[in-house]
Amino acid sequence: MRTLLVDDDPAFRRLASLALEAAGVEHGSVSSAQEALRRLQDESFDLLLLDLELPGMSGVELLRHLREQGKDIPVVLVTIRDEITELASGLRSGADDYIVKPFDFDELLARLRAVLRRSRGMRTAHLGNLEVDPLRRAVKRSGRAVELTQREFEVLWVLIQGQERIVTRKEFLFRVWGMKFEPGTNFIQVHVSRLRAKLEPIEGFRIETVRGEGYRLVSVPALSPSPEAGTEGAGLRPDPGGEPRSDGATRGAPPA
Repeated sequence: MRTLLVDDDPAFRRLASLALEAAGVEHGSVSSAQEALRRLQDESFDLLLLDLELPGMSGVELLRHLREQGKDIPVVLVTIRDEITELASGLRSGADDYIVKPFDFDELLARLRAVLRRSRGMRTAHLGNLEVDPLRRAVKRSGRAVELTQREFEVLWVLIQGQERIVTRKEFLFRVWGMKFEPGTNFIQVHVSRLRAKLEPIEGFRIETVRGEGYRLVSVPALSPSPEAGTEGAGLRPDPGGEPRSDGATRGAPPA
């Protein structure tokens, strides 16, 4: 796991370098986006650990530039708690994960390894009869293109990244809509329902509603097709109405 650390704080770079070295992680370290671009042009890295607040070109601007150039290197953003808006912009621009300062370096290493595993195994995700390309934002079901809105795709990709893990309402709001507050509507449920309508059945997988908590993408045993059974139970199941939201929340979905 060859990692490039991009941060303008020399004390943080020094501590992070020591932690990476202790863990046996080969890495490089630079203090600006311009230096990072030069290193990335001349050398090969498996992962980018990127601070949001950089002198000159910001971390988000660097990330956008890399994605516009077609570079799909996995990126973990480093932020502080009052950079939430910028962080949401970074996630929408193609970051794979983030970590908030101050943090434990064991957590950082775990996140880096998890992101690298996902990036190696899920450049294009294959879930049964479903093919999901995160770079082109393209989805195919049994070889046929499925048209998803931007938000629907982002909801699907968050579920894929968290496969078998419950993705909470709070995480959806932040990662897909950039919200750090509860808007009091059920539009997450609406978007999940739209996904189910467009994608079901997915062979071997379904989107599960975890009542009071969120959603997760889970694997299920393959079922033999039955003429009488139709598609029910063969893939994604209808929403049982267990949307995790506050009592008294109003209904209605914003434009996708």
